[in-house]
Amino acid sequence: MATDKASETLSQGAEGATKPAKLPPIPKGATVRRRPIPTRTPSTRATRRIYITAKTPFRSVTARVRKQLDKNLREASASNKAFTNKLAANKNASLDDRIRAIQGQSSKGPGSGIGLEDAGEVVVLGTGRAIQKVTEVALFFQKQADCTVQLRTGSVGAVDDVIQEGEEEWGGEGEERVRMLSSLEASIKLR
Repeated sequence: MATDKASETLSQGAEGATKPAKLPPIPKGATVRRRPIPTRTPSTRATRRIYITAKTPFRSVTARVRKQLDKNLREASASNKAFTNKLAANKNASLDDRIRAIQGQSSKGPGSGIGLEDAGEVVVLGTGRAIQKVTEVALFFQKQADCTVQLRTGSVGAVDDVIQEGEEEWGGEGEERVRMLSSLEASIKLR
């Protein structure tokens, strides 16, 4: 009974939050096969996610992010031009109607008025050792005058298979283990 209470107090932190349970040891003769980390699909089409690893070249990541930001800007300005063309097509509308239409378009969100509020964002994602690379990319774009950067931390659960000696590699008899990985997201937008 005393050992149960001692283990409970050890598993709780100074703030009272519980730590995740430690994984049991791997049996002798067993190997661990790591599965790929599950990826989440972007919530909107305007969001572009770029997953990087520790070995991804820095320059190629910055080029991909800049290319996507430019693409998002072109798409946003094209939709803004479509609104302007619709407004110009209605030549019989009164001046008050045109002014209300322009104010309604500009009140959709804060921005510079040239369509940047709809430009979207690029999210650079990394887990484990790639967190350092994500911070380097975020710092690079934070130094740029035309970009804003937000960082979000999180955890991702990765599933591993424990394969006993003599079993098939992907047989149903193996044990599955979930391990938690730290992750960092850098959200990069144009100002």
